[in-house]
This record gives sequence, C-alpha cells and structure tokens, in this order.
Amino acid sequence: MFYGGQSAKGICMIYNKRFIYLILILSFVCNLSFAQNNKTVKDSASSKKSIGSIIADDFVVSFNDGIKTFASPFHYNTKDAIIAATVLTSTAILFAVDDNSRTFALKQSSPLNDNLKDLGNVYGNLIPTVVAGTGFYVTGLISHDEYTRITGRMIFETAAFAGLITTFTKSIAGRHRPYTLDGPTKFEGPTLNNDYYSLPSGHATVAFALSTTLANRIHNTYVSIGLYSLAGVTSLARIYEDKHWLSDVFLGSAIGYFVGDFISGKKSKETAYHLYPTLNGLKLVYSL
Repeated sequence: MFYGGQSAKGICMIYNKRFIYLILILSFVCNLSFAQNNKTVKDSASSKKSIGSIIADDFVVSFNDGIKTFASPFHYNTKDAIIAATVLTSTAILFAVDDNSRTFALKQSSPLNDNLKDLGNVYGNLIPTVVAGTGFYVTGLISHDEYTRITGRMIFETAAFAGLITTFTKSIAGRHRPYTLDGPTKFEGPTLNNDYYSLPSGHATVAFALSTTLANRIHNTYVSIGLYSLAGVTSLARIYEDKHWLSDVFLGSAIGYFVGDFISGKKSKETAYHLYPTLNGLKLVYSL
C-alpha cells in the first residue's frame, strides 16, 4: 500500500528489492544445476543422522572455521603477508584521492545512478545474505545434498567473520563519514557513533563476502561476473550516497573478498584450536 506523497524513488527502491531477490533465486537455480551435474555430494552418512545432529555438527565446523579465520594472520606465508601489506598500503594511498573521488561522485547525480545506488544498498545489507544462506542451507539439509548445505553454511560464516572484522575496525578507527564535512583525515578513535563508522564500508564487506562465496561455489564465469558486478555497484553506491570514502569501500571490499575466499576457496590453514563435542558439553582443545 502506498501513502500520499510516496515518491518515485521509493517505488524504484521496491522494484530494486524485487530485482535483487530475483537475482538470488536465479543464483540458487544456477548453483543447484551446476552442483547436480558436477559438484553435488549426496551425503549418505548425514542421511542417517537427525537434522538436529547435522546442524550441531555444522555449528562445530563453523566455530572451528572462525578460529582458523581469526588465527590466520599468525600463519601467513610470504605471499599472504605481501597481499595484506598491499591492501593496507593501497588503502592509505587512496586517502590522497578521497576528496577528489567524493567530489566527482557527487556530480554524477541522475535517475539511473539513483536506481543503481538503491540496488547496491539492498545487495549490501544483510537481507540478501540471510535469504541466500538460508535457501542453500535448508535446501541441502532437506535433500541431503552436502555441497549445497555447506554452501549455505559458508555464506553465513563469511558474513559473520567478515562483518566482525569490519565492525571492530570501524569502532576502533572512528573515521568521520564524508557527509560530516570534516575531511578524509579526521578520526575520532574508539566510538559507537555511527557518524564516525566510515572505515571500512560494511555494505562493501557484506556484498563482496556474499559474491565471493557464491562465485567460488557456483564455478560459472557468467554468474561470477554478475555477482561481482553487484558487489561493485554496492561499493560505488556508498560513495555516491556520500556515506563512505573511496578508501573505505576499497578496504571493506578487500575484507569481504579475502574472508569469503578463505572460507569458500579451501585456502584455510590448519590451526591448533579445535572445538569438540563431549558428553559433558563442548571442549576447546589447543595443542602446540
């Protein structure tokens, strides 16, 4: 139902929400199709387990994946260290062009760009991630399709782990958002004020975490192009809307991409931390 004064922009926002959900549904279909032909692993062992047991096992795996993710910097090899240093250095370099990129973005106002901005903002919030993760996980759980169920689990993992990294960084850095007009070098320090939650971009993090996970699991060039295009639109939308600097969305995108690739790209390294279920509950074990 529309009330008096409902703007055309509001109508476009509703349209874009429907469009993004359609994209996600198509992603489900593509994934299930490719999995059926190439990737699906019918989990005969899990078919003998109760749904509750399978979910409990996935929780343990997710916990261990989280430990691996946050402990991964302690296991960096030379290549990993170079990549991390390059990301941080590039973020710092982009500070020099943050003001100019903001000025350029604010001059690009148009109905088309407004619609793309709305599309990007929808893709970068948590609703598409929850819809995608739930869809894959429940489908795999009911059909005993291990590959599909694990895909859903990975979607939730990457969103949670990347989101925690981004949220922690935001609250510690306290960078002023562009619309505060305080400039790109103004940092508040530890804060809970949303006006100072600019670095890094949460929407960019979520968008790239979702796109990377789906792209790695679907393994289709055209689908990957579409997914990363949506993530790119999300990043640009945050600059266009004056919510983030260019360096913010670059760092947020990098966090989402690398965490998503770490979890879904089979690149996680072994860690000495493991959570085991026991008769008395859960046991956290650490070995040197």
